[in-house]
Amino acid sequence: MKARRLLPVLVALAYAVAFIAAFPPFNQPWAVMVFLVSFIKWAFAAPRWRTFLLTAFLAGWAGWFGLLIWLRHIYPPWGWVGLALLSATLGLFVLAWLAGLRWVAPRLIDATLGRRLLAMFALAGWWVVLDWMRGWLLTGFLWLPLAAAFWKFPIFLQLAQWTGAWGVTFLIVLFNLGLVCGTGPDKTISAAEVQKRKVRWPTRFGAEIFVPILLFIGTVLIAIFQMDSKSRQQLPLLRVGLVQPWTPALLKWDPAQQKDTWTTLEKLTEPFVHRDGNRFNIDLIMWPEAAPPYFIEGAQAGAFRQVLSEFSNRLGRPILLGAVGETPPRSGQSDSPGVIDGVFLARPGAGLADEVYAKRHLVPFGEYNPLRTWLPFIGKVVPLDADTVPGTQAVTIPINLSSGQTVHAGPLVCYEDVFPNLARDQAKAGADFLTVVTNDGWYGTGGGALQHAAHSVLRAIETRRPVVRCGNDGWSGFIDQDGDAFELEKVGHQIKTDWVLAAQGTTYFRGSGPLYVYTNPQFNGKQTFYVRFGDWFVGVSALLALAGGFALRRKSV
Repeated sequence: MKARRLLPVLVALAYAVAFIAAFPPFNQPWAVMVFLVSFIKWAFAAPRWRTFLLTAFLAGWAGWFGLLIWLRHIYPPWGWVGLALLSATLGLFVLAWLAGLRWVAPRLIDATLGRRLLAMFALAGWWVVLDWMRGWLLTGFLWLPLAAAFWKFPIFLQLAQWTGAWGVTFLIVLFNLGLVCGTGPDKTISAAEVQKRKVRWPTRFGAEIFVPILLFIGTVLIAIFQMDSKSRQQLPLLRVGLVQPWTPALLKWDPAQQKDTWTTLEKLTEPFVHRDGNRFNIDLIMWPEAAPPYFIEGAQAGAFRQVLSEFSNRLGRPILLGAVGETPPRSGQSDSPGVIDGVFLARPGAGLADEVYAKRHLVPFGEYNPLRTWLPFIGKVVPLDADTVPGTQAVTIPINLSSGQTVHAGPLVCYEDVFPNLARDQAKAGADFLTVVTNDGWYGTGGGALQHAAHSVLRAIETRRPVVRCGNDGWSGFIDQDGDAFELEKVGHQIKTDWVLAAQGTTYFRGSGPLYVYTNPQFNGKQTFYVRFGDWFVGVSALLALAGGFALRRKSV
């Protein structure tokens, strides 16, 4: 009886530990291949619905609570409140999938192979549909899809160029199901025969486990063949100087700290250019999200635009920077001006470029209060008086290189790289490479910045566009079109001036360094299948989920 009561605890613990271990900062992707096994085996035993659902919700809550623990750093103790509420909300999606599993599993005990395979594909599709819903319900929070666990092993992610990250997530869930559905005691051999031979009960390995294994192997082999059959040469596109100022988020807009913040940006940027010429042969300098502590556009910009232009003139190189600016009120909104969290280009001798990208997917309660009508007393994290106004479209920013060539940057701000449709829009708009400017300084020095960076790997493969990330305190670096990530490395007090694979050191530091952005000519000017057709695989997953539910509906358990 005691063991029976303990079983739900062990099942939930196995799920939560494996789920947390799969993602940064632990980076154990093998764990995501087994994280559902405990619940799947338990579901086949047809436990009481109430016990199963309560355990499912608590396991989902605990898993997300552990992964998002870095949220506690935002305005304590309110960060803890937000962490508890957000992880509970995400736990509901886990509950919804496990409820589907509990409904399906008992129907498969004596089912034919065809029905078992259909049920597996339906459940994998159900997870994808829930993930898609997670990306837009309640403004959307598509953080850490299962595919992101393989961000340091991109060979397993190449399917994303056709299906988006959804396809990789589908295969991961399918593999978890196959481990249970495709293995077990061989019922064709009787217990008496086993006793007579004095052997352990023989184990059956069925098609249910071999199908996901073969699909995984097939996608990897196709990716390898694609890499070998075409030219995979990497040609330099441009050389970028990244500035990582590590400015405390709460102090940036403090009037007493603004001068020091600007001085830090100057000191970290000036080494890129010497009196005797461009020391590192830099084409472009990048600053992170909202880097300068001043408005760059609108009535509050004051003299800072001139200061920025003069600084760019002195450097002799353009600066692509995240900054905030004032925007006129829009029709149907308040009469007071709003704020845009945008990406600007300061050009030497030409001032600010006309092309400005305004962040389109805003952070609820971070940049605006989505419940202002009902809960006007709730504030927002960013210490600016006005709400942030979302941009309305993808905008690419042309950058003139010293070689005479013009390349187009496709900006994304903050956690916009979490949403695949935004990167897809920039690729369709003509971006030659994607740029992510972000400030993860709100979240301490835990796993937040690394978890965030994992999404950029997915976006690089989906769009086959290089990605350059510049963070206030990390993760800063370059991701090529195959998903290989290269980052600035801190060694002691020195910043390596080249890009290195699997950098050792810390993501969190104040410094700057140059790196090359490379491009593969075979992808130049081309759109991947995913960029052209979008989330088609979500539709396929929904059809599989419906077909499985319809086929299994008759037997009640």
